[in-house]
Amino acid sequence: MIGLALTGSGLALALRSDLPYLRNPIRRTTAKIVRHDRRYEDGAPVYRPVFLFADEHGTFVEVRDSVFLPFPKPVIGETIEIIYPEGYPQKARIPYPVFRMLLYGVLGYAFIVLGMEITGWW
Repeated sequence: MIGLALTGSGLALALRSDLPYLRNPIRRTTAKIVRHDRRYEDGAPVYRPVFLFADEHGTFVEVRDSVFLPFPKPVIGETIEIIYPEGYPQKARIPYPVFRMLLYGVLGYAFIVLGMEITGWW
């Protein structure tokens, strides 16, 4: 029962963060990596890129990516492609399509299997 609640909550949170992407047209643009935020997890440093780009109105926006990596990649000064929902440039991110598919696939599979196990359909 706890596993079902956890996977359901994970799916709800993932869908909530992706809702602006589902409701609004997606803008693609280029951004420049200006620095990396660093923090420590279990004694090891992890990094997330901070990028700067111009939104559809020409206003420069600085955004921190939500994904932490074990190394500072992409490198500072590199130009990358980012996406953001129209009207929400502060929600810009580096597209990780494989990561998103795996996230929804694993959480969805776990939710269905646990739901079937609890209801006796398995």
